[in-house]
Amino acid sequence: MSGRALSERALLVLLAAVTATGPVALNIYLPVLPLAQAGLGASVEAASATVTAPLVAFAVGLFVYGPLSDRYGRRRVILAGLAVFLAGTALALAARSVGLLTLARVVVALGSSAGATVARAAIGDRYVRDRMAHKLATLTMVMSVANSTAPALGGALGEAFGWRAVFWALLAAGAPLTLMVWRFLPETRDGGAGRSAREVGAATAALIRTPAFRRLALQSAVIYAVFFVFVAMMPYVFQSLGRRPSEYGLWYLTLSGGYFAGNWVVSRYTLRLGMRRLMGAGIALQAVAGSLGLGLALAGLWHPFWLFAPWIAIGFAQGLALPNLTASAVALAPRYAGAAAGLLGFSQQALGALAVQGMSAASTATPVPVTAFVAATTVAAYAAHRLAPAETTHPATG
Repeated sequence: MSGRALSERALLVLLAAVTATGPVALNIYLPVLPLAQAGLGASVEAASATVTAPLVAFAVGLFVYGPLSDRYGRRRVILAGLAVFLAGTALALAARSVGLLTLARVVVALGSSAGATVARAAIGDRYVRDRMAHKLATLTMVMSVANSTAPALGGALGEAFGWRAVFWALLAAGAPLTLMVWRFLPETRDGGAGRSAREVGAATAALIRTPAFRRLALQSAVIYAVFFVFVAMMPYVFQSLGRRPSEYGLWYLTLSGGYFAGNWVVSRYTLRLGMRRLMGAGIALQAVAGSLGLGLALAGLWHPFWLFAPWIAIGFAQGLALPNLTASAVALAPRYAGAAAGLLGFSQQALGALAVQGMSAASTATPVPVTAFVAATTVAAYAAHRLAPAETTHPATG
C-alpha cells in the first residue's frame, strides 16, 4: 500500500516517531541495566555489552540503510527496519542469558537504525541546507519529548515489573507505529528508487574523501560520544551513591530539556543568525559546561543536582550544534542524502560505542572519571573547531 498524502506537520511528526524508535529503544533500557545484570547473573563487563554491542549494530545499520534508501527508496527501507525491530524486541522478551539478551538488543538496534538515518534523508530530500537545519530541529523537538521520557519510563517499569517490562513497552509502541508508517508514509526520494549500487557507492566514497564532511562528522560524533558515555555510566554511579534507577530516569529529563531548548532556538533563528554562528556557539558552550561539570565533581559535589545541572547547558549546546552539523553534512550530497545521513550516523554511533566500551573499565564509585571524559572531549572538540577552516557550501557530489 502506498503512503497517503500527509501535511508537512504530520509528516514531520511521523518521521520524528520513526527517528525516536532507535534512541528510545537504547535509552529506555539504561535505568534497568543493573537489574538485568543481577537478574541474569552477569558481570558488569558482560552486562555492558548489552549497551555497547547495540551501539555498534546501530552504527552498522546507519551505514547500510542510508545508501540502501538511495537505491530502493525511503519508505521501503523504513518498513523493513521496523519489522526487524519488532523481531528483536520479541527475542529480548524470551532471553534467559546475557548473551541472548545482547543478541536481541543487537537485532533491535539494527532494525531501529533504519528510521534514524532514513528520516534524516527524507528531510534532505525536501529542503535545502538552511531550511533543512530548521526542519531537523523541529523534528528533533518532537522526537525529544518521547526520547526524554524513555529513561524515566524504563526506571519506573523496571522497579514495578522487572527489567523485561521495558521490552513489552517497546513492543506495544512499535507495532502500531509500523502500521501507521505502512498506511501513511509517502516516498520522498525523487524518482522513488532505482539508482545503481555503483552510483551510490561512488557518492559514498566521494563524501569520505571530502575534508569538510569528515570535520562535520567528527564534531557530531563527539556530541554523541559525550552523551552516550554519560548516560551509560551514570546509572552505575547512581547505584554506587545509593540512588534508585527511577531517580536516574527523572534526572535524565534535564538533559532532554536543555536539548529541546537548543533545538527551539535553531528552529526559530537559524535563518537569521546563520548556521555556522549557532554551530560554533554550541560547540563552545559544550566545552565550558563540560569543564564546569568536572570542577563540581572534583569539589565533591555529587548530589544528582550538581551532576546534572551542567548538562542542562550541555544539552542546550548540543541542541544548537547538532541540527546545523547534520544539515551542513547532508547538504554536501544533495542527490545522495541517504548515503550522507548513513555515514554521519555511522560515525556518531561508532565513536559513541568505542567511548562507552573504553570507559566501562573506569571506576564508577565516583562521578569524577565520567565528568573528566566529558570535559576533556568537549574541550578538544572546541579546539578542533577553532582550528578548522570555514566549511564549504559546495556539494561533495551531485
